[in-house]
Amino acid sequence: MAVDRTLVQIRERSFLDILDLALVVIRHRPMTIGVTAALGIAPWALLNAWILRDVEEMRVVGHLWAIALEAPFATAPLTVVLGGMMFGSTPRPGQVLGTMLRHLVPLLTYQFVLRSILLVSIVLAWLIPVRQVFMNEVLLLERGKWRRAWARCTDLSSDRGGELFSQWMVQVIFGAVFVLAFWFASGQVLSVFEGELTWGYSELDFVFNAWIVVGAWIAVAFFAVVRFLTYIDQRIRLEGWEVELRLRAVGRAMNEDSDAW
Repeated sequence: MAVDRTLVQIRERSFLDILDLALVVIRHRPMTIGVTAALGIAPWALLNAWILRDVEEMRVVGHLWAIALEAPFATAPLTVVLGGMMFGSTPRPGQVLGTMLRHLVPLLTYQFVLRSILLVSIVLAWLIPVRQVFMNEVLLLERGKWRRAWARCTDLSSDRGGELFSQWMVQVIFGAVFVLAFWFASGQVLSVFEGELTWGYSELDFVFNAWIVVGAWIAVAFFAVVRFLTYIDQRIRLEGWEVELRLRAVGRAMNEDSDAW
């Protein structure tokens, strides 16, 4: 594992830097990230379409509520792949699936049972972006005991709870704007092919238009990359990860030199 050659330069970054870096990472690895995100999202999107197929009203609201519950599972493969890419190796599909199966119980415990309780309670939902934000990274990428995952997430985010909540609010706003823009733009593109270009739309189109759901999943995938980079940034801030990586690289070089002698 090339600990001295990472996917991105290891240093502290502001939130705007992380947003920009996420675009850079996606631009440099579009196929790997795009295919991984699509494969992780597709089963959940199809499941939602099947479950909500008979819902006549508020269909989009049902999809968005389901996405809020399913996002950690849908982006879990992307988290594993980003963790490997960070050190120059892209995990094979079998490795990604194996990692997820090994951590299935903690994923269900924290990202389904506990997350559902927090979301349904409403008054405790703020704990998700403040205390549970790095749960996927902790469960899938770190080697600690999964029973201490909540404590580990709390340690990672405790000194930046307010800042992380503000970042989450910005992500919600940006995500909502992107979804609406994506929905409107896709409708205009389709209208060109149909020969009926118009700036108008009906309320019925907004309720049933699947492009809103597609846009929401794209936003979820993008902010999964942002979350991973924020996790890396937080570990650098708290644990001096750059020093650790450099020392490990020097140690490896010394071992190689001693073997050569």
